[in-house]
Amino acid sequence: MANNIVEEEEEQYGVVLYYKYTSVPDLNSLATFYDSNCNSLGLLGRVRLAPHGVNVTVGGKLSSLQKHIEAVKSNSLFEGTDFKLATCHHPSNDKVAKESGFTSLSVRVVKELVTFSSHPLLKSPEISNAGKHLSAVEFHSVLQSAGQLLDKGSPSYNKKLVLLDARNLYETRIGKFHTPNVETLDPRIRQYSNLPSWIDNNSKQLQGNCVLMYCTGGIRCEMASAYIKSKGAGFENVYQLFGGIQRYLEQFPEGGFFKGKNFVFDHRISVGSSAANVMGNCLLCGSSFDDYSPRCRCTYCRMLVLVCDSCQKVGALYVCELCKKHGKGVESIPSIKDENSQISTPIELEGVSPSDHTTPLAQFPWRHGEVPDLQENSESYACMGFGRMALVSKEELHH
Repeated sequence: MANNIVEEEEEQYGVVLYYKYTSVPDLNSLATFYDSNCNSLGLLGRVRLAPHGVNVTVGGKLSSLQKHIEAVKSNSLFEGTDFKLATCHHPSNDKVAKESGFTSLSVRVVKELVTFSSHPLLKSPEISNAGKHLSAVEFHSVLQSAGQLLDKGSPSYNKKLVLLDARNLYETRIGKFHTPNVETLDPRIRQYSNLPSWIDNNSKQLQGNCVLMYCTGGIRCEMASAYIKSKGAGFENVYQLFGGIQRYLEQFPEGGFFKGKNFVFDHRISVGSSAANVMGNCLLCGSSFDDYSPRCRCTYCRMLVLVCDSCQKVGALYVCELCKKHGKGVESIPSIKDENSQISTPIELEGVSPSDHTTPLAQFPWRHGEVPDLQENSESYACMGFGRMALVSKEELHH
């Protein structure tokens, strides 16, 4: 009987993710709302506010999450918002909960919801110029027909179709779209702010083609698709998967054209389809493996790496494929005698800027009407894209 009660309590737990690009007239009022609402409902997670919108990932009891959604919907700013509510269990362990930011509530103001580039002279593109949204069903149909289901009267019709994954390498390792006769471009970037450079250097693969973009929940594609379209002639035909991989897997629970697991920036770590496809491989032995719950990381850049149970050793040092590509190896890593001196574990973020580490809510100067210019030293962060990571030992810092 007691076990049944525990199971019921666990089943009542969930996570809600949503973002909204909109002009926020009063950041102070909105921040106060989130602080009050989430605390009163016992919700934990991250709320990021900017003059141009919000990005939220919070968890708690399903009933509380539903009340939160209804309260947010009552604000006209959030009209048309896609609330992604998922049932799940509590964090599997304290380490996972801490890294994903689910041990407390964090309400912060950031200069940008998405830090698209670390280059100070590169202005973020206009979100109003973002690629056209395709529903999960439309996206699937276009892939199924290799682009022939796009409007016959549109400039995209009969153009070569290419898929562009806007996520980071540690995400694409464990799952991505695989479609016959459609090329999938995987930038294999360490951090989201590397994407504009990749687009610039690989523009010939995009120009003149019909580009379909996707990411975890959609927010990364908003900015990236707008950037591609801003490049002018030959870059007009850009589409994006509305609601991201998450909405696609809800529509196609068997996986559809998506193979593997969808990396998520909360304590669930990843979400898979009903098909048992393991796309990842152990960094050391190459065996099939896609479980990030051990939280193994590259000693240099702190990017998550896949290390199977058999290869995991206490005190082991790992070097990711990107660092290896640049000539870094385990033999060049200084030995660490005191485990307390190791680089602290970073917190992962999706869709936040490096300015995410600002003063806590109660101490914000903008609470008195002034929005600060929140510039940070980008070198202080190992930015895992929307999954932005900050090395806590040097720089103390998800979704």
